[in-house]
Amino acid sequence: MEKINVFRGFFTSWIFSVVLISTLVFQVIIVEFLGAFANTVPLSWQLWLLSVLIGSVSLIIAVILKFIPVGSAKLPSHSHNGYHPIPNDHEQV
Repeated sequence: MEKINVFRGFFTSWIFSVVLISTLVFQVIIVEFLGAFANTVPLSWQLWLLSVLIGSVSLIIAVILKFIPVGSAKLPSHSHNGYHPIPNDHEQV
């Protein structure tokens, strides 16, 4: 999660590439040709581009969020996060 480059190794896995390409192909087929079955209408190239750009925003946001420093919360050693152990014999009750 600490890596900044979210695109490193993007196409090195052939399985990922096949899944990515088949997902793209099936999305186009469903939207463009299966309108009656999927209750969709064909999109113009401008709408396809807009949908890809809107979907890409999450990658940009992920890169920006990785630049925000987050320190580790160190709890005192005696703290049990508000929980206490259950007594195991009658003398502790």
